[in-house]
Amino acid sequence: MKQAYFFRFTASLLALVSVDGLPADPSGTDQSKPGHDAVKTMGKLQESNCKGNKITWNKGQSPWQKVALAERLTLYQNVWQSQKVKDGGKSEITCQTFTQGNLAWQVVFDLPSADQDKDQVKAYTNVAWGVPQIDQGSQAQPLHLQVKNAKKFSTTWDWKLTDQSTDLVADVSYDIFLSTQPDCVKQECASREIMIWLSAIGKARPAGQRQAINGNPAGTIKINEKYEFQVWQGNTQVPVISIFPAEDSGKYTSFSGDLKELLKNLGSFGVSQDEYFVSVGAGIEIFKGQGKLTTSKYSLELF
Repeated sequence: MKQAYFFRFTASLLALVSVDGLPADPSGTDQSKPGHDAVKTMGKLQESNCKGNKITWNKGQSPWQKVALAERLTLYQNVWQSQKVKDGGKSEITCQTFTQGNLAWQVVFDLPSADQDKDQVKAYTNVAWGVPQIDQGSQAQPLHLQVKNAKKFSTTWDWKLTDQSTDLVADVSYDIFLSTQPDCVKQECASREIMIWLSAIGKARPAGQRQAINGNPAGTIKINEKYEFQVWQGNTQVPVISIFPAEDSGKYTSFSGDLKELLKNLGSFGVSQDEYFVSVGAGIEIFKGQGKLTTSKYSLELF
């Protein structure tokens, strides 16, 4: 089986992840109308690949698994630091429904950690938009989509986190990678990472330090005049900008935002409109502990 490389920068660490992908279900040939925004964003949809499909990981098994939902949308089991998960660790993803670009899925996880590794991310279980998932043996083609040329970049995400252990440390977040290279199809050639934290659990924090906004150390930015965030900057081999709920304990469990406008507003922090999109992920980074993340609706429009 051919391996696809998935380069994962985290809030505190950097690792090259080799993803052993599960082949798409040949029966997953559902398509929406070509003019539909979901098809413009994701390419041909494979809706039947989702219905009840489960991805299960137990300590000792390969942590890299995926389900292809469309040409440019994939659901990932990504326990990329599985060696730092203690015995008994497990994670199970259920892809519930995928209809015309709207995805419902959940992950139930238990990732115990040794004390010396408790501050390190063990997994980023996520759904990711990226380069086309072409037939095995073919080479993925770059999208050549510059930030300034995107007609639309918006998203909706309704989620809840339940069955949490008292020691859970995690964040529910988007993870966007950009590159100055038009031919970049892997995150290893990314030039920038942008994270949108919708919630931080157990005092998880982004890389780097909080930044002043217009000279105000306590300043914030807004998305759609509704969601208010701090801005943090750090470095994990590439510059990383993380926006974080304005209130440290805040969370946005029903989020709908114009991310094209956000990228413009982050120009003063180095984000260039000339950069190219590499990938857009949405999921949960898990440092340690157990819980269940349920997404009742996720959608992305980027074209």
